[in-house]
Amino acid sequence: MYKQRNLSKGEKMNIKRFVLGYLDSNSYLVYEGKEAMLIDVGGYNIEKIISFLEKNDLELKKVLLTHGHYDHIAGINKLFNYNKKIKVYIGREDLAFLKDSNLNLSFLIDQTDFKITDGIKIIPIVENDIINKFKVIDTPGHTIGSKSFYNEKEKILFSGDTLFRMSFGRTDFPTGNRNDLKRSLNILNKLPEDVVVYSGHGMKTLIKSEKNLEKKV
Repeated sequence: MYKQRNLSKGEKMNIKRFVLGYLDSNSYLVYEGKEAMLIDVGGYNIEKIISFLEKNDLELKKVLLTHGHYDHIAGINKLFNYNKKIKVYIGREDLAFLKDSNLNLSFLIDQTDFKITDGIKIIPIVENDIINKFKVIDTPGHTIGSKSFYNEKEKILFSGDTLFRMSFGRTDFPTGNRNDLKRSLNILNKLPEDVVVYSGHGMKTLIKSEKNLEKKV
């Protein structure tokens, strides 16, 4: 765990990165004051997240999912056992992934039949929704309901598995689409060049460092 963003004086938004699960998926804890939200939770090993929350007296209220693949949702049920008040936000088009092991790839990854626990409050999201100062951007291609979360003021983008450092997401899984991914990358490439990109795997990057990736899809 480490602080992923060095904040200048007067800034209040903090980001902590945790690497979870079999596929080393990034989970980002975003917090202002004592209220926190989590971007993706792709492994069962969430003890370090809970420890950080308790050590810093943070209240986790929301989990935002960039998409519905197992390596981004696997820890939801365990997190719910810790805090029954959490709300889970996911792209409307990816809702079925939460109950279907073929769509969410849990059977492919570790031969489990993952389903989200009944009782968890699930909130479908669509483009232009605002969640804790982050705007939802439709970025399908890796999955049909992939979303990115953009904070214009802080110049922060959570891109999930749409955009990585010097790479992009696969399109050969269920609901993936190569042409959709090209369009999504083109949309993200139009953001300001100094926007910091926090991806679903690997290290952070900048929009200016990832220009023209759509030509390589």
